[in-house]
Amino acid sequence: MERPFQWINRVLSLGLRYDQATAVGPAFQQEAWIRKMMKEAKKHTYSLETPLSDVTFILLDTETTGFSPQGGDEIFSLAALKTKKGEAFDLYCSHFRPKRPIPEHVVALTGITNDDVVCAPSLEEEIHHILSFLNGSILIGYHIQHDVAFLNEFLSRNYRIVLQQTAIEMRRIMECIYHHSFPTLDDALLFYHLSTVDRHTAKGDVMSLFEIWKRVFADLQRLKIDTLHDLYALLSQRS
Repeated sequence: MERPFQWINRVLSLGLRYDQATAVGPAFQQEAWIRKMMKEAKKHTYSLETPLSDVTFILLDTETTGFSPQGGDEIFSLAALKTKKGEAFDLYCSHFRPKRPIPEHVVALTGITNDDVVCAPSLEEEIHHILSFLNGSILIGYHIQHDVAFLNEFLSRNYRIVLQQTAIEMRRIMECIYHHSFPTLDDALLFYHLSTVDRHTAKGDVMSLFEIWKRVFADLQRLKIDTLHDLYALLSQRS
């Protein structure tokens, strides 16, 4: 456990006076820890020459109360699956208790009710676990900017920071490989003749993403897309 004087020294390193440092509480400690995590994430970026087989890709999906993070909509479920060489090796999955009720049409879509999240932790309580899990990775998802926008809005509003990880759109990878349009996750699943389990839940969609990613990763290898530079060059091509 960190001793008090060690904590004060860490707070002082952020530029506060001693009287401010000794007055901070758990909320500030959380913010300082998260800022430290963001700095660590920025340091652990991959070089362009990194082989894809050495990269930890995290498949990410969230369920949200709506489409407007700036308008007060919130994440109420998140799943993230760590992969390397196209194989999965660790999963984070949790519901969160939003400040507002989950709308009825979202309940109908996801099957997740307000009763399901009433005893769940808040996102504030879980964010340090999430950031620890995402550290040292590249994020991949379907319509990934939706997920990143919600996380960044939460981080920016509460801690004045944003995610440092690179986020890559799975749809873009597939369309660059196969020269075919895949507007939705369902279109991608249909292309591979894959069935779904728990569609429109964070965990169910992440596991569907994994089935797609295994096949995409194998095709990237077949096409000699060996490094991050090769992958970014592929993604820079016009459709």
